[in-house]
Amino acid sequence: MTEALHNIEAKTPKSSDLYSKSGEVLAQEIVDTVSMPYPVYINEGKGSKLTDVDGNEYVDLVGGFGPHVLGNAPEVVVNALKMAVDKGVQFGLQNPYQEPFARMLVESIPCAEKVIFCNSGTEASMFAIRAARSFTGKTKIAMFEGGFHGAHDYVLAKVVPTSNIDEPDFYSMGQGIPKETQSTLKMLPYLNDEAFDLIRKHADELALVLIELVQGSNPRLDVADFLTELVKVCSEAGVLCLFDEVITGFRLAYGGAQEFFGLKPDMAIYGKAPGGGLPLGIVAGRADIMEVFTRQFDIYDDISAGMSPEPSVFTAGTFSGNPLTMAAGTAAVTYMRDHPEIYQNLAENGTRLADEVNAFCQREEMPAVMSSALSLFYFRMQPGGTIKSVRDINRYNLKEADDLFMANLLDRGVMMTPMHIGYISAEHTSEDIDVAIKAIKESLLEVRKAGLI
Repeated sequence: MTEALHNIEAKTPKSSDLYSKSGEVLAQEIVDTVSMPYPVYINEGKGSKLTDVDGNEYVDLVGGFGPHVLGNAPEVVVNALKMAVDKGVQFGLQNPYQEPFARMLVESIPCAEKVIFCNSGTEASMFAIRAARSFTGKTKIAMFEGGFHGAHDYVLAKVVPTSNIDEPDFYSMGQGIPKETQSTLKMLPYLNDEAFDLIRKHADELALVLIELVQGSNPRLDVADFLTELVKVCSEAGVLCLFDEVITGFRLAYGGAQEFFGLKPDMAIYGKAPGGGLPLGIVAGRADIMEVFTRQFDIYDDISAGMSPEPSVFTAGTFSGNPLTMAAGTAAVTYMRDHPEIYQNLAENGTRLADEVNAFCQREEMPAVMSSALSLFYFRMQPGGTIKSVRDINRYNLKEADDLFMANLLDRGVMMTPMHIGYISAEHTSEDIDVAIKAIKESLLEVRKAGLI
């Protein structure tokens, strides 16, 4: 056992106990903190910090996996929830929070003429695809290699890194996904003009092209020209273009990546940040497309008599638009709108973190790189030191080195997931960034000392 893991085990006995008990009833933990006998269980989050069940404090670079633009438990959201919960938790019916929040979203999202609410980015992706198929009458969809658009069968796919750029092959991530779903998906090469040729080639069968404007696995800002051309090509080919802003929405800028890059797609999906930390999914888009959601299935429709429920895209969800999420989302988005200075703070701290880490790696000839798009980053030990696409990432397996790095980071009071993606919040101070930079540098040196890089 390494010194770092020994230290972690010594100061996290309650996490160890919880893990031994949870295994009796939980089939799977949400996420492992590091590769050790047990995960670290978090008891409290406040601002830029997390505290585990043993009382150990960490600088939080997890960010709830993206929602916490305003930090953990922001006061405005907590206060809004306290007021809402006194009136009821969930009704299954319309509530007065929905319309004002929807109006605020329409005013802030460039492509949004109408929106619908659901409960996650995965649901939003699923409903948006359903809407595109209904609107266009076409069946297939396309996504870019390295992209992630939720955990449903139709998009849970990964490129074969050795496949041809002009017709990328892919496989479903994990078991239990029917091979039939693969027939409805086309994979496109990322940041490569071959993608445009493929869209034109398959335009007659493509309902929708999905893209993360900033990929979680490869965050970068030098993509404006590619995105601009994508919107143009999709429009000319008669294929709907959807921006997946689940990560970038209300994080890259108040109006998301659409505002940042000055682009307007046909549709967009959101999650994470506009929920204020509560589960939320949003589908936004042109009014004529969003009309496919307007008329829900009517129990009195006599389908046997030939009456069609069209246009109708089924989107029911017991908790969709629930008052707590609506209240939290309204409070969070209102604060973001009224305090534009937070985006300057996010940009400065995120950029400094990446710049100083990358400068250290170059100076010390460390095979590691931090890809960054302001307040979100992806850190990975990477021979060659560059990541252009997921094909570069998939080329190497440095699990042993990665595990040791993550353990040392945790031992130094910095929490980051082994999934490599990290987030900065508006609550992170310059001192927090200093702690993170120092911990990353020292952890890399420990990995080198062990002879793993």
